[in-house]
Amino acid sequence: MRHWAVVSAITLALLTPAGSTPQQTPETTKIKASTELVLVPVIVRKSGAHLGGLAKQNFTLLQDGKPQEIAVFEEVHATEPSAQPAHAPQEFTNARASRAAERLTIIAIDLVNTAPMDQAYLKQEMLKFLDTAGKSGEPFALVAITSGGVRMLQTFTTDRQAVAAGVRKSAHPSIGREPAGTTGSASLDQTPCALSGAGCGGSGNSDRAMGQLGAWEDLYKNEEESEIFRDRSMRLDTLSSLQQIAQWLSGFPGRKTLVWAGSGIQWSGGMMRMMGAGRTGDYTSIDTRYSSEGADANTYTFKLLSAANVAVYPLDARHGANTSFAVYDTSRSDAPIGDRGFAAQKGKVQDDDQERITMFEQIAASTGGKPCFNRTDLSNCMTEFANDAHDYYVLGFYVDKQTKVGWHKLLVKLDRSVDLRSRNGFMYSPVDPEKARMTDLQLAMASPLPYTALEFSGSFTEIEDKAGKKVVHFALNLPPQLAGPGEQESSLNFDVVAIARGTDGKEAAKFAQRYSRKLQPQQAETIRRDGIRYLNKLELAPGSYGVWFVVRDNNTGRTGSVVATIAAR
Repeated sequence: MRHWAVVSAITLALLTPAGSTPQQTPETTKIKASTELVLVPVIVRKSGAHLGGLAKQNFTLLQDGKPQEIAVFEEVHATEPSAQPAHAPQEFTNARASRAAERLTIIAIDLVNTAPMDQAYLKQEMLKFLDTAGKSGEPFALVAITSGGVRMLQTFTTDRQAVAAGVRKSAHPSIGREPAGTTGSASLDQTPCALSGAGCGGSGNSDRAMGQLGAWEDLYKNEEESEIFRDRSMRLDTLSSLQQIAQWLSGFPGRKTLVWAGSGIQWSGGMMRMMGAGRTGDYTSIDTRYSSEGADANTYTFKLLSAANVAVYPLDARHGANTSFAVYDTSRSDAPIGDRGFAAQKGKVQDDDQERITMFEQIAASTGGKPCFNRTDLSNCMTEFANDAHDYYVLGFYVDKQTKVGWHKLLVKLDRSVDLRSRNGFMYSPVDPEKARMTDLQLAMASPLPYTALEFSGSFTEIEDKAGKKVVHFALNLPPQLAGPGEQESSLNFDVVAIARGTDGKEAAKFAQRYSRKLQPQQAETIRRDGIRYLNKLELAPGSYGVWFVVRDNNTGRTGSVVATIAAR
């Protein structure tokens, strides 16, 4: 077989026994294309309906105010998601059955940043929406954003009752308390303070109740740093979940609608609050500790969402935030005491509210979605969001390699008056390759969602007994694209990771291997024709396991993953 010829001729080094030391091969020069294709989905509406039949000549696409040649143009009429074909019990894959653009709407319930009352309101509005939208045959998937990562509640289905059951399931108190890597979700009754361990009451409340202004100011100053750390942690947890969702959807053709439902995050981690004049102190030193990491996370999240053609539709669960009520609410652990405390707290709450709204607007504009905030009809917002997934245009252009690193503005114009919406820019930056590699691998190893940017398949080939243990042999069929395009010097640079977890979520076995080498022309041609068959094994105690397989092409940054189950009896 050709796959086996590839193994014997090129990748003998890959047949390293499980548990051995990862191969330390020298780094090779990464393949860099001279241009980068940027795809821009465009929603065109007239009188509330899709305007079809337009041609490429009707559009003008500008980058930083300069017209670009439209190299890719397509009018897309999305279809319903197709069912994945059944496979043998010992086989697994993350490949999609259909290559057509599908109508995909994903609802992500943010349980990290949303207060219990807002969660209850959000649940009520979602059920109201599903009671109407489900009758139209619209397909939805439901996930939860938790402090332990993203959790799948319901895969794509047109069954409104199944999605509604997923919404109700998200309120179960046991969800979200599983070990990392399991497939549960967080609880709707879990408040942000419970997740962070800060601001949940305790002995500090009695000091505030004493009415001593000086004591309150001291506590306020001392708590400010821990609050900033808490907000930063919650923001990074949320961004990590959005990255996992983007990686899951990246292999799905077409534009995807992601409804991000919750109370939002502080996009800059309290930066606006810290820069406000007349606050309790100068916290610039605190900001510099976290701003670089936060900026990197923001940038990388934007890149992944844009590359996956995911349009984010923020849905503000606060149903019209009342900042005055937040200040007066004495049930809050940081409720102010005295006039000076009231003024400081009021400014902080107002800054926080504005930063969340700004975040809603920015992430929607940057991905081509639209936000819904300061509204009390969230079910209607969700109907509007879902309609965008049906029909749209895709414009693409090539960015010259001389383009400067950073954020670049995009503007799409049409030669007639219509309601037109597209993302307002794209991030062009050489993200730190090693940092991106570690982020992708670590999140993929914990995510219950399969990463689909790099498609591969595999199977468990044999289980043998060895001194009371079970040696599970497996084979992975890796794609021909690992060798890169034919017109360039070719190299292999990829990671393979496998982790087996028991039914309790604990790790039972794992290994990680990185393979990097240049290819001779004949070797590259063989791989481009047949791909690579990767063989390895895991040694396990008898039992049932979930096995996370992760493959990352470090030349392109594409990552694929799949979770398979095995009964090692």
